[in-house]
Amino acid sequence: MSLRRLKEDQRGTTVMELLIGMSMGTMVMLGLTTMVLLSMQSTAQVSKRVDSTQRARLTLTRVVDQLHSACIAPKISPIQKESTSTVLRFVHANGAAVSPVPTLSVISLSGGNLTQTDYAWKEGNAPFWTFKTTPTGTTTLMTKVKAIPGKAVFSYYGYSLGSLSETAFAAPLSEVDALHTIQVVVALMTAPQKGESANEADPTRIQDGVSFRLSSPSYNPNAPSLPCQ
Repeated sequence: MSLRRLKEDQRGTTVMELLIGMSMGTMVMLGLTTMVLLSMQSTAQVSKRVDSTQRARLTLTRVVDQLHSACIAPKISPIQKESTSTVLRFVHANGAAVSPVPTLSVISLSGGNLTQTDYAWKEGNAPFWTFKTTPTGTTTLMTKVKAIPGKAVFSYYGYSLGSLSETAFAAPLSEVDALHTIQVVVALMTAPQKGESANEADPTRIQDGVSFRLSSPSYNPNAPSLPCQ
């Protein structure tokens, strides 16, 4: 085709070709937009998961550290009677290791909040401590917390014939069961600080246990296996 004929040719893109091109471009843009949105959603979910896991681990570490300092006197159980599946009552050391001062702490789960209330020692020696009725303070350890389905937030175990029993003590703890509590297991389910609640799909589940037995238990059924000995 000569240059003159090309100049005189008035043909261009038809309406049908234009519509097809626009449709294809729209489909490509929709695909790219979907990929970007999915990537952003996945990143947000990972970020929230990391946030809830970090908060749960920090809180559980704080509770476990306090329980690790709970053996103040030999053969004296730090776990107190009337502890339940959602309320942990225990005595732990506060102060120098040479002359530790007992503190009564109550960690409870209520309304999705895990809180700790501390009571200062008033008078008496182990195990006849008495504590002030007015708390020294209440701290919110974590929000958006729930019990893991089928598990208690706080479970209490004792020894049976030289080994740790697989069956937890009934809650609330009686005075006898509290005296023989060798291990406490803490299990939590939590969600990110912002956004979903703790009962959303795939929340963070975390669990840890603390043993108060300092020596090997006796296999003699007549020998009591007490904590902090």
